[in-house]
Amino acid sequence: MSRNRLNLVSVSAILVVMTVVITWPQALYLGTQVAAHNDPNFSMWRLGWIAHALRTDPGHLFDANIFYPELRTLAYSDATLLEGLVAAPFLWAHVPPVLLYNLMLLGGFAASGVAMFVLARRLTGSAAAALVSAAIFTMAPYRVEHFMHLELQWTMWIPLAFWAVHRAFDERPLKWGLLAGLFVWLQVISCVYYGIFLAMLVAVLVVLLVASDARRARAAAPGLLLGAVVAAVLILPYIWPYLQNARTLGPRDVVEIAQYSARPADYLASPPQNWLWGWTAARYGTNERHLFPGLGAVVLALAAFAHRPRRLVWIYAALCATAVELSFGVNGWLYGWLYGHVHSLDGLRAPARFAILAQCALAALSGFGVCAIAPRLRASRARSGALVAGVLALLTIEYGSSKMFLVHVADDPPDVYTVIRTIGPGVVAELPLPRTDGLPGWDAVYESWSVNHWHPLVNGYSGYYPPGYIRTLELMRTFPDDESIARLRALNVRFVVVHRAFYEVAAYASLLDRMANRREFKSDGHYRDPVNEAQLFELRR
Repeated sequence: MSRNRLNLVSVSAILVVMTVVITWPQALYLGTQVAAHNDPNFSMWRLGWIAHALRTDPGHLFDANIFYPELRTLAYSDATLLEGLVAAPFLWAHVPPVLLYNLMLLGGFAASGVAMFVLARRLTGSAAAALVSAAIFTMAPYRVEHFMHLELQWTMWIPLAFWAVHRAFDERPLKWGLLAGLFVWLQVISCVYYGIFLAMLVAVLVVLLVASDARRARAAAPGLLLGAVVAAVLILPYIWPYLQNARTLGPRDVVEIAQYSARPADYLASPPQNWLWGWTAARYGTNERHLFPGLGAVVLALAAFAHRPRRLVWIYAALCATAVELSFGVNGWLYGWLYGHVHSLDGLRAPARFAILAQCALAALSGFGVCAIAPRLRASRARSGALVAGVLALLTIEYGSSKMFLVHVADDPPDVYTVIRTIGPGVVAELPLPRTDGLPGWDAVYESWSVNHWHPLVNGYSGYYPPGYIRTLELMRTFPDDESIARLRALNVRFVVVHRAFYEVAAYASLLDRMANRREFKSDGHYRDPVNEAQLFELRR
């Protein structure tokens, strides 16, 4: 496969096919099903909220409608601003949210692979070797582990930032340093986790390149410094709501961080969906810590040390080792030291997610490995084509998933929310509320349904639960008594929606009977909700 024949269009097509294979059968249900997890509902709500806020009140973009009356609730988790900006025109054009979400999710896989191809082709000089690197970065088991997380699939800016740094060193113009800073910013507004992690690894890459070639470093320094300044200026307004929330919500509990910090054995654990290595999931890793990079990738990366010259091989091996060590979080040395000195790490729950940076470096090493295995790769089109085709086939087999776990998403407009919109503005409380020891309950579902009305919602699902909401849950355990009703009034609740599908039959009938005997509630009737039916009440003032 020559450089001319293997262009970005053909690479993109190949990577789309690979994405379909490892996420099977998601491609058959783009408009109707999502991963069986709360986070797809959360992501569809985020995309919808950004589109809604941009049209109605962009100045209060971060004051989302959940956890009313709290402020800056969009910054309780990753805001996915870039994904929201991309999705907004399509949502305004009434593209079905489920279809759009799935296309953006799978598109993140393939686009990340294309970006890896760009980086690896620059490093190795071989389009064929770069395609192998792209396949590894696209199909890594880590991606299947996070199949339900839209923002964790948007990693295309990671290899592109590395690519721009290399060009800043090799070609020296200011524009490449500036572009590296822009790519870091784009990663931050795609996924805050990865943006922070990428900034740290870009710094490591720069140090390694400086150490290996100080002469070029002097020429590249002005551009890289310009890129760092531009990135900081662009990032600060975006992270400001997070910094404000950090002052009120406080840092993550170190016990929680330890739970999501990797251990060496986690790199032997594959997600359970992997048809070949899925058996390792129960033996080694745990939730968010199935970090096995794939045997084929490891073998090719080891073969990279036979490549000449080895300067870049050693650099990417050091990058990979650094990312792995950082993924150990408080179980390791480097992250544990940084945690006490870098304030932005206080709010990050899962250091194990550094594994995607390790996977990027490993994919680059694999490209060098292909070049080492086939020294005449560039000269022999037939040999390179056969080698790459065979490697890609083996990688696809190794990374293939038996079947992703999917659930159906109702898309018919629910009558109960149409009635709420018709009646007028007001705060909504959806029942049943979860217990404090059973979070999140159905809150992620309620949150996604709020796109049908966009009224302020007492409920919420995100990375944090504000103390005020926890207090509400405690008081609502005895609903509908005087204290719980007083709490709803203090929150200015107007609408109370009771969903039949989420109660036992007797409990539902009992609750409706008790609410009917309270003069504070006015029944507005039974209506269809997205899964069954709901009783709508208004709380009299």
